[in-house]
Amino acid sequence: MRSSAFVVALIAAGACASKSASTPDAAGTTATATQQAAPANRNRDLITRDELTKPSVVNMTVLDAVRSLRPHFLTVRGTNTVPAKNASGQSVVDQESGKVHASIDGNKIVPIEELQGIRAGNVAEVRFLSIAAAMQKFGGTARNGPVILVKTM
Repeated sequence: MRSSAFVVALIAAGACASKSASTPDAAGTTATATQQAAPANRNRDLITRDELTKPSVVNMTVLDAVRSLRPHFLTVRGTNTVPAKNASGQSVVDQESGKVHASIDGNKIVPIEELQGIRAGNVAEVRFLSIAAAMQKFGGTARNGPVILVKTM
């Protein structure tokens, strides 16, 4: 019985010690030291206008900005190896299948290289769609690959 009381006391003391001190900010509101030091969480699948207008990025092309800010957007998943038949009945493999493509302002799917013609400073957001989300939104035109959605201003 004494040992369980000791364990409870230790847990209570540890809980009290783990609380961080609160300090008032310039506006007079109180925030804990942990809250003050915590960086803003960024969305792994979204590049925001704030990120695109930073001095180091604003004059880049959208493709270069994506390479710099979220390189995982450009990871190629490999081509679809399931052969299809062309009009003459020969087996062919879609070389674009599985590659990352883009859609600008919700329009049709285009090669990722189209993003080299758009300046990052002219873009509101860049969003990554997984293969499943791209197929749901664009159907077969997504070509079994992820899609980068670009919303211009």
